[in-house]
Amino acid sequence: MPEGIASTRPEPSGLHPGAVVGGRFEVIDQIDEDPQAVVWSAKDQQTNRAILVRVIRPELVSSEAAPEFREACRTAATLSHRNIARVFGVGRTPRGEHFIAGEWIDGTRLSDFIQERDREGDPISLRGIYNVVAHLCGALSYAHEKGPHGTLRPSIVWVTRGGRVKVHDFGVGQVLLGSAGSDAFKSADHACLAPEVKRGEPATPQSDVFGIGAILYELLTTRSPGSDFVAPSHVRDDIPPEMDGILFQCLAPDPEDRFDSPESVRNALLPFVTEANSLPPPVDPGGGVDIDLGSVLPPADLEIAMFSLVPQAPLAPPPPPKRGLMSMINQLSADTKQRWMVAQDKMDHGPFNARELIERLNIGGFSGDDQTFNTDTGERKPLREWPEFREFILQREHQDTTVAEQAARMNAHRAEKRSSAMKWLIAASLIGLVVISVGGFLLSRSSDIREAASTELDDLFKLGKITTGEAGLLPDRPVKRRKRGSSAAPAAKRSGGVFSYDEAMSQAIEIGDASQGGGEGRLTGGQVASVMNRNLNRFYGKCVVPEVKSGGKPGNVKVDLAIAGNGSVMGTTVHGGSAGFQGCMGQQIKSVRFPTFGAPRMGARYSFTVN
Repeated sequence: MPEGIASTRPEPSGLHPGAVVGGRFEVIDQIDEDPQAVVWSAKDQQTNRAILVRVIRPELVSSEAAPEFREACRTAATLSHRNIARVFGVGRTPRGEHFIAGEWIDGTRLSDFIQERDREGDPISLRGIYNVVAHLCGALSYAHEKGPHGTLRPSIVWVTRGGRVKVHDFGVGQVLLGSAGSDAFKSADHACLAPEVKRGEPATPQSDVFGIGAILYELLTTRSPGSDFVAPSHVRDDIPPEMDGILFQCLAPDPEDRFDSPESVRNALLPFVTEANSLPPPVDPGGGVDIDLGSVLPPADLEIAMFSLVPQAPLAPPPPPKRGLMSMINQLSADTKQRWMVAQDKMDHGPFNARELIERLNIGGFSGDDQTFNTDTGERKPLREWPEFREFILQREHQDTTVAEQAARMNAHRAEKRSSAMKWLIAASLIGLVVISVGGFLLSRSSDIREAASTELDDLFKLGKITTGEAGLLPDRPVKRRKRGSSAAPAAKRSGGVFSYDEAMSQAIEIGDASQGGGEGRLTGGQVASVMNRNLNRFYGKCVVPEVKSGGKPGNVKVDLAIAGNGSVMGTTVHGGSAGFQGCMGQQIKSVRFPTFGAPRMGARYSFTVN
């Protein structure tokens, strides 16, 4: 969201930093205002999660329209889709103005994103344009089961820092338009509203098709839909004339002449966007509930209309009998959402789904004492304290203890055998000649063993059986876009002739790939480690062996990776070893390929040890 700005009109709500609304949302700062609302950043005191609070201007919601407004917010709160900004609740401030509590989005408005790229001479590619429209169409197709948006426009579409498109204002805009007319919208937004909606008729899916057309026009031309119309193919040489026809059909004055659904718009665009992937975005199964506002009892002096998105759970049944480990793993595997982050060695690992986290536990990557963060609820506590994993960890630790005890008994038995053998060796050592012979034999045997161990180690590397590397994800960082034509970073910032991690992560981003989950899909730390470990033999032979032979001691090697959404390595920075070793590793890692994912890029840290 934008930085805090000074309000140009009186604060209708009388809110101030530190005020609490809804019994749980602590106001932090005013960050924006528009014809509909004054927007505040806030913190949910129960989860410490960042929240957006929009205080609707009182003149826009009459007493007659208030029930319809609250009902529209309730309907919006039932929408859970990756491209829809969540609504958590609706209430009233101490002065009686309505406010909407919703998802905090770390990003920028689509219209601002477009203009920024235009000023820098770096317009959004046709593939990027397709991805934006595909995200919008996916969100609208999902939402149309509950009803159309009705007032779709560029100013309520946001692009997150990770490249995900998010749509605000479902249903609410229609109520405000009916209550206050065009005064509820910016003048530039009027041209984005379908003619029938502006006439006061109920919105339909074709009304949203008109809004998609308005957004598509701004994406293609960087011009506001309210400005003088220019055919997109006359603005950019890479836009085929057929796309003009698609746009004209979206913006047809008569709803009957438009595409019948958002999905039809997406399918019509796909053949002409040669840079786009051929597959549409996958259907989003929906996410978990972020906040259960219905469980909060508001203060007696505050009228609040909050609602729970989850029915109250019945009384807990008696605890089930103890289950086997495989039974628990199979049950946890049904939860495929990547909601778990684990903090270890001052670095966050994940996100993982439940099965991935179990697998890391099983190989000893994590322990029950590691702090674990649920990205849905914002709650953080040791892994063993999460009910989902507690029984597994307890049974696993019991099994590990049993195995350790068995191993200890076996070692004691072997030690006893070795003790008996040593007694015979001491007796034999009384004979001087035998001592010399035995000593020579032992020295020779020791040399043979060291040579055999070295050969075995080399063979294991060649066979790809040594997987000592670990990986975790690095956080995204603010992007400083470089203007087209500006010089690249100096060579000193590069490792082995390739971009460094910091330089690669500061490159301009594109919209997330709609066909790969769009914007927020990323590889897990386990996936990064798996790919790097498969290449460990090559790193060992090309870089580690020459470094060790020259007297170097790399020790714990850490590699920061900037990975592009297409799976290529954008940049790398190697920590540990000599400059020559770092350059060698940079050259070898440059050719590594990872699986594709939805975000434009991601950062990860991979580490392995050279003893």
